[in-house]
Amino acid sequence: MSDKPEYSGAEALSKARHFINISSDPNKWETEYRDEKTGETWILDYPQSERHSGGSPRLRKK
Repeated sequence: MSDKPEYSGAEALSKARHFINISSDPNKWETEYRDEKTGETWILDYPQSERHSGGSPRLRKK
């Protein structure tokens, strides 16, 4: 299991690359991932979606 429940910016995108994409919702700017090693589910979203390019990404445990 991961020690951190949330990552942001480049660190979030880097960590998400190691997970399996389960589903995406482009209307919510949200992608759900699963960590095969731990079975944990993670959500990659853009909480400041009103900003240009969606703002900084955030990866958090579901």
